[in-house]
Amino acid sequence: MNGFKLALIASAAACALQAQALTTTVTYGSTSAEPGAVTIDFDSAPPAGWSYSGGALFTSNIGGVTAQPPGSTGNFWSIGTSGGQDGPGIVALAGGASYYGFLWGSPDTYNTVSFYDGATLLGSFTGAAVWPPANGDQSIGRFFNAYAGSGETITSIMFTSTGNAFETDNHAVVAVPEPETYALMLAGLAAVGFVARRRRAV
Repeated sequence: MNGFKLALIASAAACALQAQALTTTVTYGSTSAEPGAVTIDFDSAPPAGWSYSGGALFTSNIGGVTAQPPGSTGNFWSIGTSGGQDGPGIVALAGGASYYGFLWGSPDTYNTVSFYDGATLLGSFTGAAVWPPANGDQSIGRFFNAYAGSGETITSIMFTSTGNAFETDNHAVVAVPEPETYALMLAGLAAVGFVARRRRAV
């Protein structure tokens, strides 16, 4: 096999892998703009299939410990090294998700969020991915959005911080439809097709 063919195959393989990779965006605002997203604001019971552990909930700033993200109201979730907010903080998604986002307050380089599909790491990002130089500026809050690639599902998210603190709020998720939902959708499409065919025949 000549060098050109090998390069072509390698390029195609790289494109295939790239197409399946987790992608992220950073947006302004304190809530998700993703269509169909369900928001968890830590002020009410979370939806079925969503759970979290680690860290601690706060309602206001505590000097040297945690700071409420700009745009956050009520409770916010914080992971750090003191004040009872030990991590890691872990979000578990029973059915998995195609999208997961959250308000990230005062990003620091020592804050890291990691997305998993089962035991497979899809990607890890520090505060510098949100707002370089990620120096803990408490006036900065950005919405961090992660999208699973083709053939991927986000099943858990890990929040870690080696200092005070990693503050988040307004987590948003677009769940992967259950197999029964797909079956219902297919049945609905088949019914629409059947009706359309009958109308043409009449």
